[in-house]
Amino acid sequence: MKKMTFNTLSLTATVVGILLFCLASLTPSPAASAAESGSPSRTQKRWLFLWREMSNLEEVERMIARFPRAAAAGYNGVAFSYNIAPDKAARLRQAAEQNGLDLVAIVMGGAHDRNYAEGMLVKDALFVAHDGAAALLPDNPTRVLNGDFEDAAGNHFKGWTMQDDEGVTSFADHEMVHGGKTSLRMESIGKNQYNHCRLAQPLKLQPHRQYHISLWVKTDKLSPPDAEVKVLTADAQQGISFQSFHVDATQDWKRYDLVFNSLDNREAHLYLGCWSGKSGKLWWDDLGVEEIGLVNVLRRPGCPVTVREEDGTAYEEERDFKRVVDPVLNPWHAWHEAPLIKLTDGTRIKDGTRLRVSYYHPIIVYEDRVTSCLSEPKIFEDWRQEVKQADQLFHPAAFLMSHDELRVMNQCALCQSKHLTPGELLAWNMKQAAQIIRDLRPDAEIWVWNDMFDPLHNAVEHFYAVNGSLSGSWKGLDPGIGIVNWHGGLKGKNCKFFADLSLKQILSGYYDSDEDGAAIAEWRHNTESVPGIVGAMYTTWEDKYEAMDVWARKAWGGKAGAAR
Repeated sequence: MKKMTFNTLSLTATVVGILLFCLASLTPSPAASAAESGSPSRTQKRWLFLWREMSNLEEVERMIARFPRAAAAGYNGVAFSYNIAPDKAARLRQAAEQNGLDLVAIVMGGAHDRNYAEGMLVKDALFVAHDGAAALLPDNPTRVLNGDFEDAAGNHFKGWTMQDDEGVTSFADHEMVHGGKTSLRMESIGKNQYNHCRLAQPLKLQPHRQYHISLWVKTDKLSPPDAEVKVLTADAQQGISFQSFHVDATQDWKRYDLVFNSLDNREAHLYLGCWSGKSGKLWWDDLGVEEIGLVNVLRRPGCPVTVREEDGTAYEEERDFKRVVDPVLNPWHAWHEAPLIKLTDGTRIKDGTRLRVSYYHPIIVYEDRVTSCLSEPKIFEDWRQEVKQADQLFHPAAFLMSHDELRVMNQCALCQSKHLTPGELLAWNMKQAAQIIRDLRPDAEIWVWNDMFDPLHNAVEHFYAVNGSLSGSWKGLDPGIGIVNWHGGLKGKNCKFFADLSLKQILSGYYDSDEDGAAIAEWRHNTESVPGIVGAMYTTWEDKYEAMDVWARKAWGGKAGAAR
């Protein structure tokens, strides 16, 4: 791959850079010494990461306004989303050139069409036809015992088979309620030696069905403000639900709605509580779990919808029933009123017919993380357009692919039809993605985050709702793809793995907490003997740039230690 101009060093610039570096490093601290004594080859890439909505004119101006300060601190590249506001593209390029900054386009994130989220299978859900429509009728209704917390003996809640610290951290509250006469109150959770306060009970499920959890929560000076509802496998070793929710330290009663897929489980455990509590109060009330149908149903080639009678008779879309869609499809909003299956005038489906309906729906991981399908051809068409758009607007020196934290994978019909493990599927996807960039911009550098290709990070067994093992995903990489390594917690322990694959690496540090640069200095010190470390990137997801100058001095010696 052709080297970019920012790697071409004149002799004069090199000598000046080394002299300035030596002057700046006369009395370094031990931690800073390793970071600031790196050779020019280890500080080629000195990037600033900006994660904002670049289609917003004001955000582009905010980014450009940081360029002089970035240049003064020795940064020579800036990474940002490809979708730059077209009216600002020329100004962006000019400002970057004036400040000696290479432009790095972040591409290949989520799907452009909501239907292209990765889908979880719902298999043979029971719908019954009546008055021109078919609606869900759960054939194995799920019940939460005492979900309204009304049945209490003292501070003990009946139906819940596990309850931490009755009368110490968990209480029956008869004054502060959302509904009825009693709620569950948790307080002073720090009294528990593990900072836990939980209730749990067994839960009966039907395999491969869509479920909705609803609950009400109130807080008062809760520290930290953490509250969780979890559905775990019967042995409590794996998660079934992955969606979380946010509570404020103090808030009035607020409703939360979570959705999960039962996968292949018939039995599970429902947990609610706090796993890291200290002080304050937390109330729960009116919790329920129910099977739902067709909420956020996905419609794309790899996510078919089938409707058949219980005797196996298959019915046809548009002939027997109208096209099944969710008019308010939004993968980032887990729950809303479920759509019906509307029958056509000439339908063969009679009133009272019991139908078995299969379809696919997305799930949320944490509060808002949705993963796109890795297989649908339209995904690659969208990615190609992203690369084209970035190239036409600002001709970036490099592209950073957004293959990270892919927590739902190999679930939809198309992905399953490939008969690949998730690791093999991701490797295949990575090769397609890299080729798109090579076809359109053979001179541009290609980079990708480390985590999904890292056996010490996310390339493992049992990763969230990934269906199978991610082992071997790294086989989709080649020496022309650089690694942006963000696992600062390992302090370099995973860097050798990528070095052994002959891959260059950038250390993606700061991560909204390394205010004095001590962490990046230690990371660089620990990787001094690892070949292929070519730089570092100040990475903030919270729009925090106060430490970018201090951090730069520890990452590469600041301006004085930066050779160009």
